[in-house]
Amino acid sequence: MSLLFVGSGIAETVPAMANLQKQIQQVAQSATAATVALVSDGGETGSGVIVSPQGLILTAAHVVGGDEMMRVVFSDGRVMKGRVLGANFTRDAAMVQILGEGTYPHVELGESDALHVGDFVVALGHSKGFDPERRAPIRMGRLCTDGKQRFLISECTLIGGDSGGPLFDLSGKLVGIHSSIGPMLKINNHVPVSVFRHDWEKLLSGRQWGQLGLHPMADPDSPVLGFAMMDVMGVDGVVVEDVVVDSPADEAGIRPGDVITYMDSRGLRSVRDMLRELGRHRPGETVPLVVLRKGTAYKADLTFGRRGDLMSGLKQMEQPQG
Repeated sequence: MSLLFVGSGIAETVPAMANLQKQIQQVAQSATAATVALVSDGGETGSGVIVSPQGLILTAAHVVGGDEMMRVVFSDGRVMKGRVLGANFTRDAAMVQILGEGTYPHVELGESDALHVGDFVVALGHSKGFDPERRAPIRMGRLCTDGKQRFLISECTLIGGDSGGPLFDLSGKLVGIHSSIGPMLKINNHVPVSVFRHDWEKLLSGRQWGQLGLHPMADPDSPVLGFAMMDVMGVDGVVVEDVVVDSPADEAGIRPGDVITYMDSRGLRSVRDMLRELGRHRPGETVPLVVLRKGTAYKADLTFGRRGDLMSGLKQMEQPQG
């Protein structure tokens, strides 16, 4: 079994690494048979995971789209029909019921609200569609947001075909469903299992509501800095590319070309580090930053804004002035 380790600081000792690998192997062994590929009538493919012995599948709403039926492909190559039940398109959550009596391999639901930034998670999914010559690939990474965010964000590398697949904690319990790829290949978004718990009866009854289009990274209640960031080769820190006028960054005195090296006493070496730190905070919180400007370091206090408020202000600025 090959494992792709993502992120830094995975473990400090060889025994700890061996224990971590053992946990991941146990998750894979218990979850692979329940991880299925879903294929639409048009041939589009995604993933899903069985969560009951009667064959109930959780997946992403954009995987089922407007279809009424899906083909369910098991890890051993068997194909069965599945009926699309409910879907919350705004939160990208959906259910599919396998048609056919039997007892199916399944996984147990976890508690996404109990997750913390930095927790290890394991992702499965049928990348690029079902392949009879390999199992569903296993990927591992850390969480960049906690479980109380509108969407989970992790470092697990995902590609096309993984959408709708499962995200597990190290105990092997389902904590999320893959939703969309973020601004980088190793920053990806997942629907927390708490969304399914909240909407369970409506989804099970076949109700469909909402609309696709809200990108997880554009959650209106998420904290926002107000500047575009980038990585520059050879620079340890997050380089400020541009600053939004009247944003939290602007009010803190941040300027294009600045390099942010610390946030709340935590070192930042890349954009990925910054995204992870954002997941630790809420709008309205104030954190100290260490900023390099033309080689000179200084401290600045930044109070996080609310993304929805910032975007609303930008839209008003774009309106024609009478």
